[in-house]
Amino acid sequence: MPNPDPAGDFARFPTGYILDRSHLAACRLNLQHFLWGETFRFTIHPSITLPAKPAIADVACGTGLWLIDAAAQHPEARLHGFDIDLSQAPHPSWLPPNVKLSEWNIFDDIPDEWIGKFDLVHVRLLLLVFSGIDPKPFIEKLYRLLRPGGYLQWDELDCVNMHVRKIDRNIAAPALEGLRTMCYAEGRHDWVLQLRDMLSSAGFEAAALEKYGDNPTLARAYNDLHLHTMEEIATRLLQMRKEDEAAHVFGLIREGYGEAVNGAALCLPRIVCVARKPS
Repeated sequence: MPNPDPAGDFARFPTGYILDRSHLAACRLNLQHFLWGETFRFTIHPSITLPAKPAIADVACGTGLWLIDAAAQHPEARLHGFDIDLSQAPHPSWLPPNVKLSEWNIFDDIPDEWIGKFDLVHVRLLLLVFSGIDPKPFIEKLYRLLRPGGYLQWDELDCVNMHVRKIDRNIAAPALEGLRTMCYAEGRHDWVLQLRDMLSSAGFEAAALEKYGDNPTLARAYNDLHLHTMEEIATRLLQMRKEDEAAHVFGLIREGYGEAVNGAALCLPRIVCVARKPS
């Protein structure tokens, strides 16, 4: 029997959102939001200047926590969240009064009423959605959502520089290394580090990309978050009837957890890219 190749299968997943939308998946997104907040120490990047009473969009808003944070920090703003599926977000009655949500598939055209309406468009975690898909048409849509002089903030994962961190380099962590290789997905996610140039080519100005690593105090928390994500991917492999590959990934997760107990952690850096639509 050939050796299962989860890295190859990860690279050949069907396009679109491949993770779950259950309550556990919502918990993963919420934990991720709070960990990213501890790492970034901002919701809206400090280089962004907003007008009085700004209109802010969050594309692929997920559980809505970024919108809720931004609404608390900018009560004068009008915030609009978009996602293809709003089942993980709070009921509209539980949202701040200045937040509303709408369904939108980012591969569809932009409804006319949203074109040129926003002073800030925020995007986060579309790495898997654009795995092996050209993100340039989507970037053009983000450009069209903005008013002249408006800003784009894109927060994303950096699989290129993913690594296994250890308290002692002599510690063996083959399972976590296996998961790292799987996440690299044969280079299908390298486009993230080209995002600044992509935005400039699309007409944005002053595009800047910043990198954020893991603080050692959060390394274990991030590691366990990544293992949770890997479990969702392994479950998806089962749904694709790839039982051998799924069993291999589940095994790596179990072994990787033990490696984490011994002082190793899967570290997946983040980037934030900010750019401005010309006035």
